[in-house]
Amino acid sequence: MIAIRKMFSATLLAIAWIPRIAAAAPDCAALDDPIYHRVNPSSQANLLTPWQSEADSAAANHGFTDDRGTPVLASRTPASGLVAAHRLYNGSSNDFVWITNPAEIAGAVANYGYADKGTDFYVSPEPASCTQPVHRFLKGNKHRHAFSDAERSALLAQGWTAEGVSFHAKPAAAPVDTTFSIAVLPDTQNEVFPGAPAARHVGRAQWLADNRQLLDLRFVLHTGDVTNWGERDEPQYQVAVSGVVPLENAGIAFAYTPGNHDTRAVCAGGSACPGESAIVNVRLLPLFNQYFGDRFAVTERMEPGKLDNYYTLFEAGGVGWMVLSLELWPRTAVVDWAKSAVAAHPAHNVIVVTHMYLDGDGSISTSNGGYGANSPRYLYDNLVGQYPNVRFVFSGHTGQAASRTDTGVHGNRIASFLQSFHSPTNPVRIVEIDTAADTAASWIYAPQTATEYPEYDVRVTDLDFVR
Repeated sequence: MIAIRKMFSATLLAIAWIPRIAAAAPDCAALDDPIYHRVNPSSQANLLTPWQSEADSAAANHGFTDDRGTPVLASRTPASGLVAAHRLYNGSSNDFVWITNPAEIAGAVANYGYADKGTDFYVSPEPASCTQPVHRFLKGNKHRHAFSDAERSALLAQGWTAEGVSFHAKPAAAPVDTTFSIAVLPDTQNEVFPGAPAARHVGRAQWLADNRQLLDLRFVLHTGDVTNWGERDEPQYQVAVSGVVPLENAGIAFAYTPGNHDTRAVCAGGSACPGESAIVNVRLLPLFNQYFGDRFAVTERMEPGKLDNYYTLFEAGGVGWMVLSLELWPRTAVVDWAKSAVAAHPAHNVIVVTHMYLDGDGSISTSNGGYGANSPRYLYDNLVGQYPNVRFVFSGHTGQAASRTDTGVHGNRIASFLQSFHSPTNPVRIVEIDTAADTAASWIYAPQTATEYPEYDVRVTDLDFVR
């Protein structure tokens, strides 16, 4: 089936390059009907429809619960310069795709098992001053449509293949939802031994997936020590990777950061390996890269094929975000790479994630752990405090939980959070962000035992997010 789908993709791309006769300019005034975009998190199929009643029914009855709003405007009726966008459906794969090219429609019906369900709406086949492109992607036997650079980047990072521009429609001036949340997983090293209760590790991820809409959850971070001595005991990674499955099934973007216990510097029992170079071994994490290689939402890596240092771009709250994941006690070359990445994205609010940053008392650590390179204080002095778009730092490794707020050299407030716990339950930090109010509120909760930790509640104001 995948091979057939790849052939279909190549055929569609080939058709897209057929020279077109110049079309009349689209009637921009006619493009005034909202197109509702819904995604089924389980199947990853998407739905485009000009009828809100169909969108609501698809969510209630067919699993299309991921509401992407009304990103564009099209026309329900024919108009000058517009062409019909046909809905095609493949019953064997439950895939929807919208096509305007008649030859492409005929080929999909004749050769690839699609049924032409007729015209859903009318759009422009060519770019115009009043339109934006709508891109199409393919992964396995499913198609998706993307309406923004952030959506395109996210799909590419998740392994979707770009098929080019499907059509052009008018951008919708939809109200911006300025509030959302991210979740931060603490050290999970005690949760991943074979036979450990699934209610802890997998249960936390399932709780996040089940409460995605209630939390308006957009991203999940892990601050490291995913395993205890996983590089020396591979079954720990087999358990650890099961903890991302609920997030994947729910379509929630996530990114993990390695800790010292995820490297070959730690041996059985959780201590540094005697007689071996910890300085060398702390940079070796082949199993971490093997088990999580293409699962994370990654935009760019420092080193090809490695998850030691990378960043991810996404949009939430009407603004752009960069999650910058760095190795613990980072080398100078890593900090230099991070500086160039942050400097190249001045319009993104930066979230730095590294395993060791805050000590248990909330101070920025001045130690490199004895087997790292640079200290967290070096990281602050050379990266975190130097750029006006850095807003958050998350870390684990030590203590229970703590937080602090610093002011960078450009006057920007930087909120830093520690969550480690090493708990017998499964705590998770939730950070609720309001980009309109420039605030962030954080609380910690353990779903396994319904335990709250009000002593760690914190609210940060005047964050002045980059817009």
